[in-house]
Amino acid sequence: MDDTARLVESTTSTSSTSSLLLFGTIFIIVISGIVWIVLQRQSAAISTKSLALASGTSVAALQSSKKRSNTVLITGPIGAGKTALWCYIRFPENKAAPKTQTSMAVNSAEVKVGDVNICLVDVPGHQKHRFDRDAFLPVARGVVFVIDSVSVSQNLTSTTELLYDVLANKHVQQKETPVLILCNKQDDPSALSNVRIKGLLEEEIDRLRASRQADIGSLRNVGAITGAANDNGDDDDEAAAEKANDFLGYDGKRFSFEDLPNPVQINESSMAMNMSIGGMEQIHSWIADLFE
Repeated sequence: MDDTARLVESTTSTSSTSSLLLFGTIFIIVISGIVWIVLQRQSAAISTKSLALASGTSVAALQSSKKRSNTVLITGPIGAGKTALWCYIRFPENKAAPKTQTSMAVNSAEVKVGDVNICLVDVPGHQKHRFDRDAFLPVARGVVFVIDSVSVSQNLTSTTELLYDVLANKHVQQKETPVLILCNKQDDPSALSNVRIKGLLEEEIDRLRASRQADIGSLRNVGAITGAANDNGDDDDEAAAEKANDFLGYDGKRFSFEDLPNPVQINESSMAMNMSIGGMEQIHSWIADLFE
């Protein structure tokens, strides 16, 4: 009996120690996660301030631009040439191709294009800046989505997902915000034409919307199963309804940009060749049309 008691006591002690170790590990993970989030936010704030000052944009102007109805937003995947385009429009007196690097923060400036004063905003393509992009979409008068014409076929899914999020944004849909898809780097011999890129994007959006609709069905099924056991049923239905509004085009019809309520224009460009392909005239003309 004494051996049995000691065995039970030893087992209980081991179990308690394991539980303490488990809870201790979870506690450390949670604290580490909180510290990481705080550091990321501080780093983003410092980065935004330093880039804003470097580009001649005050932090106050950057924040106020999110409330301006004359905002023209430049967005798209990483390395497509967004900041180069921003520099071309921002500094029209500079004829040489601007030397830029991947942006780490939002660039914003007051710019005069023809007779129109606009707030020109360039949002980095990294996924962590999607909230910055979504903050500007409600006030955007127009959106320029810049694409790398050379690597678009290799990065088709990620590029299309970014574009889909812009086109399906409820503010873009409600306001029928014009979108200019700019197929950049046309100076490269391996670049795809804007006609070819249009076809690839339409095919991928067609596939992506079907995938998203399937996700909606799964979400609703989960809500139906768990709704009776907890209070999240309404939340699941609300999330499913919100995702349902993401559907682009017409159900049962192959997707086409022409089916969207907002005008979508697809042009070619080459920042590396001083915009000798496409030209700045097309950009200025498109921006001017936004304010007519």
